[in-house]
Amino acid sequence: MRWIRAAWLGQLPLWVTYWILGVGGNMSFVALLLATYGIAGPEAQPLLWGLYLGSLIWFVFIFGAIWRAAGVYPGRRLWPLLARLGVSIGVIRMNMEAWVIANLPAVAQHFTARWLEALSVSAPVG
Repeated sequence: MRWIRAAWLGQLPLWVTYWILGVGGNMSFVALLLATYGIAGPEAQPLLWGLYLGSLIWFVFIFGAIWRAAGVYPGRRLWPLLARLGVSIGVIRMNMEAWVIANLPAVAQHFTARWLEALSVSAPVG
């Protein structure tokens, strides 16, 4: 577990912190949220909130880790700037995930209606 401390202190390479821990970790949570919803449907809303809490804790950790790794990056100044921009945009994504979970029944109904509408338009007629 020394890597957790090293990541938090910005001691891991920026590419590892951003791509492996940041993007990989956050996409793992997104996949878990989608799989849970896909299996259990809207009734999974309480479980989704629990998963979201885990995702939020990870995001706070990785936000700090990426910010610190970007601060000590020895290469071109563009990469740490983009890393900080990317992780800052993640704040918007986390808020959107919370909104979707809070409004899950309405969101699910909207997308189901759109999906069925698209199927009826693209289906060949007789």
